[in-house]
Amino acid sequence: MAKTINLYEKSGDNPGFYKLPTKEVVGYSLVDGGMNLVFQSILMFLTFYYTDVYGLTAVEVSVMFLISRGWDIIWDPTMGIIAERMNPKHGKYKSYLIYGAIPFAIAGILTFTVPNLGHTGKLIWAYATYNLMLTLYTFIINPYVSCTTVMTADPMERTRLNSVRMMFAQSGGVVVALFIPILSQFFGRGNAAKGYQMTIILLSIICASILIYSYTTLHERIRVKSHLDPVTFKGFIYQITHNKPGVVLFLLFVGVYAFSSIQSASGIYYMTYNVNRKDLVALFSMLNVLPSVVAVPFVPSLFRHIKKKKTVALGLILGAIGSAALYIIPVSQIAAMMIAKSVATFGYGILMGSLWSIIPDAVEYAEYNTGKRHAAVVYSLITLGLKVSLAVGGVIPTLILANVGYIPNVPQTAKSLNGILIMTSILPAVVCVVTLIIFMVFYNLTEERVADIMAELDIRHKNDKENCLVELVEEIPDQSTKL
Repeated sequence: MAKTINLYEKSGDNPGFYKLPTKEVVGYSLVDGGMNLVFQSILMFLTFYYTDVYGLTAVEVSVMFLISRGWDIIWDPTMGIIAERMNPKHGKYKSYLIYGAIPFAIAGILTFTVPNLGHTGKLIWAYATYNLMLTLYTFIINPYVSCTTVMTADPMERTRLNSVRMMFAQSGGVVVALFIPILSQFFGRGNAAKGYQMTIILLSIICASILIYSYTTLHERIRVKSHLDPVTFKGFIYQITHNKPGVVLFLLFVGVYAFSSIQSASGIYYMTYNVNRKDLVALFSMLNVLPSVVAVPFVPSLFRHIKKKKTVALGLILGAIGSAALYIIPVSQIAAMMIAKSVATFGYGILMGSLWSIIPDAVEYAEYNTGKRHAAVVYSLITLGLKVSLAVGGVIPTLILANVGYIPNVPQTAKSLNGILIMTSILPAVVCVVTLIIFMVFYNLTEERVADIMAELDIRHKNDKENCLVELVEEIPDQSTKL
């Protein structure tokens, strides 16, 4: 017998406080799981793929990653502005899931395709496909993450939503870490290029299917009418320069994702050359994500007991300790090495469960401080931080490889092995420590402060209903659904 679900069940007395049905929470979370089937492939394997399979030098890869971030500086804010200026009939933010699903899947496949071209042609192909894939990633992810602000205004429901989402996101990473090494060998049978391509084809098809399905589960309950007061580039600059918490979160995202991308990119080199256990690449890669799946469910409890700021600090401290430990553990001590990796990744999981739950606080602060509610603008700043982290996590390791004389597919010199060890252990630990200092010194949005801001915004919305660009729906008839 079908179960009837009230899509507008209140979770509290405050306007916009809605309880999210389990199906919707799962549907929303599946998006990140699906996207990570392709995105985590980039984080974990693309650098190695470009140098050891595709045939680019470490310097060429490093320059490409760096130049590509210039496009992100333009595109990410532009996408935030587009999302706020438009009001698609299929949903203000969720529409982009169905608009971008298939193009993103195709771009992912092309990125892991080796064209029958000369070296210059292959370099151009790599630039084009890599940037196309990340352009489409932003096209989907920026509006998608903004959905949390229109699904419910309840901070606890948002925390629950983002915690489950991060569990699915990291689970997507587990699938990538486990199956890309296995499936690429199975499909390739000695042809690594074919193996990677066939594996990404499979993952991309699954990704597109998930995005299309998830679109059908999402409901935008809080009507944002920002398209009636379109944001401009000048307005974008004003928004980010008058949102100190948003800027600090941008830096936090740069640090956390740089930590993750450095660990992801360096792990395959470390296990292949330093440990000389290529057979353990899949396990080591899996430990780059699996402990984070275990960590995420603890985040709501940590928020209640030690609050958000200290929870973030805990994640960064564990990340630094686990990473630094790899520097002193002998490569023969496989068990100790795996434990250290797990500690670092557990810290990363705490960070993943925390970061995306904090961003809505910066959205509320932006409206409070500027009088304008442009969630996608705030999120575009955050996704830009994620892209910048790809530059940090991609450029620095490849520069290290170039400077220590790394040559793919041959035994490495002592200098090369030491460089790989440093980029696997000391580098991510330093990133965590620097990020910790910045966040603890400059982030000042406490839970009590956010509650006061939301109460003030409620008063403003009630007193200025005619000009308010946020419509909080209180009673909507016939909005039940059968599951």
